[in-house]
Amino acid sequence: MKIKIMFISLVISVLCGNVGFAEPRQSVQAVFVRGGDLWVQKDDKELQVTRNQKVSEPKWSADGKFIAYSLALGEQQHEIWVYSLEAKKHNRVYPGGDNFQWSPNRNDLAFKIDGVLNTARIGRDKVDPFKNVTLGVDNYSWVPDGSGFLVSSPAQLRPSGWTNVELYMVPADAKMDPNKSKHFYTLPTESPGFFAVGTSIFKWSSDKKWISFTAHPTASLSADGNALCVLSSDGEQFQQLDNMLHYPQWFAWSPAKARLAYIAGEGRVAVQNKHLKLKDLPAMKPASYTPQGFADRDFTWENDRMIIVSRSKEAKEDAVWPLPALYQLRLSNKEQKQLTHPLEKNGDFAPYMLRKSNKLTWIRSDGNHAEVWISNPDGSKAEIFISQLDIGVPYYGWSNWSTVLAWYDPHR
Repeated sequence: MKIKIMFISLVISVLCGNVGFAEPRQSVQAVFVRGGDLWVQKDDKELQVTRNQKVSEPKWSADGKFIAYSLALGEQQHEIWVYSLEAKKHNRVYPGGDNFQWSPNRNDLAFKIDGVLNTARIGRDKVDPFKNVTLGVDNYSWVPDGSGFLVSSPAQLRPSGWTNVELYMVPADAKMDPNKSKHFYTLPTESPGFFAVGTSIFKWSSDKKWISFTAHPTASLSADGNALCVLSSDGEQFQQLDNMLHYPQWFAWSPAKARLAYIAGEGRVAVQNKHLKLKDLPAMKPASYTPQGFADRDFTWENDRMIIVSRSKEAKEDAVWPLPALYQLRLSNKEQKQLTHPLEKNGDFAPYMLRKSNKLTWIRSDGNHAEVWISNPDGSKAEIFISQLDIGVPYYGWSNWSTVLAWYDPHR
């Protein structure tokens, strides 16, 4: 009788919402490069998936069943490959190509061959022959529903000057038919305040109403400054927001609002004149969140109200470049709290917030060695998650860590 009464009480408590059951622990998964080889980390277990290779740029498919990567065969030659975690098998996609991107909702991999955009269907045991989509492409991104692409066509130098950069919407099944490509927008003509010959990838706001990207001038100029732009998804409203470096990691939309954060500032040195700013679309003017005397290097949205940023003191001319720590910024009142305290000669880079598991991750490096750390969002219970990570490609104080690390985070 006592057991029966306890069971009835438990049922009543559950129905009334007084008792809950813990959700299963969300696995934390990453793919990374160590010693030139590809490894997969799932919670506390790691698996080596290539041996004696030279790989880079690992990228997860949307369902987490495949990893695409670049395999170097020499100084200038590389190939696009995919690894099936279910079949434990590697397949070559193309002996060349670049800028490969997964569809947001299918196991289709897009990539460029010179100026031609292509797609390949990736299966558990094989890769289908790739299909040409369209040509004349400078850069591109899948549209959010995976039905096609937003592409930029590069400007051309004529005797009369540079032509305009053009944007097009192209369905995934265009099959090189120009009639299926629809003109979307023409970027401004060259002027003292704007000059572009191409664009970055494109990023949509969470409500899909706005698109952000950088418009870049010729290569030597692009190393020091590019125009950060936003364009409404109907192609009717265009804004040139600021100048920044050509790092797509340096602009990102908040998880649930039309709110764009970015690191502004000209000059190729990453530790000088680099300030985190915030823009609410469509009307609010950008606000700066970097204290005087400091420079911001990378950031991640914790939620719509807070940002985690990698920040150091601003470098003086001809001085040793300072190394960063992580700070948490509360956007409502600009309250700022230091979360990490790396040892001397170490810096904390590339913060990344895992949404489902609610974990903060980052890379700690002294420039010669690197490891991946994980903690609660406030920096507590910090521990090493991956040891002996290869070093990201460095450039004037900034490193592209996406060449050696990618998180599987399907809830972004």
